[in-house]
Amino acid sequence: MPGTYEYHRPRDLEEACRLLADLPETQVLAGGTDLLFDIDADVRRAQHVISVQDLEDLKQIREADGSLSIGAGCTASDVRASSLVQELFPELAGMVGDFASPQVRNRATVAGNICSAVPCSDFPVILICLGASVELESKRGSRTVKLVDFFTGPRETVRETDEIMTRILVPERKPESAASYLKFQRRASNSLSVASAGAFLTLADGVCTEARIVLGAVAPIPLLAEKASASLTGEAMNPEVIARAAEIARDEAMPITDVRGSVDFRRELVQVLTQRALNQAVERIEQQTKRAPSD
Repeated sequence: MPGTYEYHRPRDLEEACRLLADLPETQVLAGGTDLLFDIDADVRRAQHVISVQDLEDLKQIREADGSLSIGAGCTASDVRASSLVQELFPELAGMVGDFASPQVRNRATVAGNICSAVPCSDFPVILICLGASVELESKRGSRTVKLVDFFTGPRETVRETDEIMTRILVPERKPESAASYLKFQRRASNSLSVASAGAFLTLADGVCTEARIVLGAVAPIPLLAEKASASLTGEAMNPEVIARAAEIARDEAMPITDVRGSVDFRRELVQVLTQRALNQAVERIEQQTKRAPSD
């Protein structure tokens, strides 16, 4: 029967990795907002479910080696409430306000949202914009994977069955950098994205030196719009340049038609959301520059 499995609650990460390596058809349980429904619906099979609820090391948000380290067991609400996240990456904390409902935010973890690898997930888009990586642990050791390389298809990732995600690493950024994340959903809250767009910019005297545009819910995986991003590098961030990048992003998108929207509607959304996200990122950089102390 779907939904029938043996439950395990390891006391530390070493035990969790051992169980993952030794037991067949294992699933890692963090918040459970996706996993338990998927098991009951037979979308994901599980003979064994391994809970990480007791692993306190996975619930820490701290600075580590020049990066912001977010433990894989941290919930969306933990991210939003973290003073460190608010200080270093306010865009990330602000995004959580549009993520699901308060009840889900209090249970769903950042790592769970990533590992589910659903094309309409929110956290992967903004985190890829910010250049994040993820750390994976197993009995064989640990490895770090850039988040942009983590996804291979809908519900598919490079994570091996014996690996557990331990933390998300967001690298330190320059003061003249900022990001933005916007999405369109059919209800005001607790609704899946019809389309989303994230933008990351670094400016020097108004000229773009680094850019990343990432699209969600319009491709099999979170899509780094490489042509649109490249069109910004070396350009002054004026309305014409931003509008052209948004048009390129629209053409790079690979949407499908489903119950939430058509291909044409999603392409239009990509253009609008990308243009707005880029404008918002520019505005944030300008605000940061005004607040910066003068020499």
